[in-house]
Amino acid sequence: MNLSKIGTRLSNAFLYAAGGCFLLGTGVTVVDVALRAISGANVPAAIELTSLSIGLGALLSIPVCYAHRAHVTAKLLSELSPARFERPLGMLGGVVSVVFAVMLFWIVADNAWSKLSSPETTTDLGLPIPIALSTISVTLGVAVISAIAGAVSAIRFRSGGEQ
Repeated sequence: MNLSKIGTRLSNAFLYAAGGCFLLGTGVTVVDVALRAISGANVPAAIELTSLSIGLGALLSIPVCYAHRAHVTAKLLSELSPARFERPLGMLGGVVSVVFAVMLFWIVADNAWSKLSSPETTTDLGLPIPIALSTISVTLGVAVISAIAGAVSAIRFRSGGEQ
């Protein structure tokens, strides 16, 4: 199995997991609203569960966006003169993405490391904060690798869409 197929499968796994997180958050919200309307009861920890699941879904989407260079861009200059601006700006964007991903990973990983033996938990669900921060750190580590792959792709890019 070549590296491209592994990357595609990994991207798909991250996207499916992110989609599952979004569906979970949506489902909890719908059930909570329906229960409140029907019986006046609510889903325990609904707000925290929805927040964490949607946040995790967004987090799991980050590596995919970096790897496929699918983040939000403004193509003002590259639309005016693609031959002149598309490749240099793509390369610059790739490098800036790597720098940003590394900084984000470093900050979160440092925070996770400092709280590794902390007894802190989330308010409603009681999830250990060190495990949550470690999960975020690992995902952002994958995002760094994905940003590097996206930057390499941008550097290899030739004007006209050939790679």
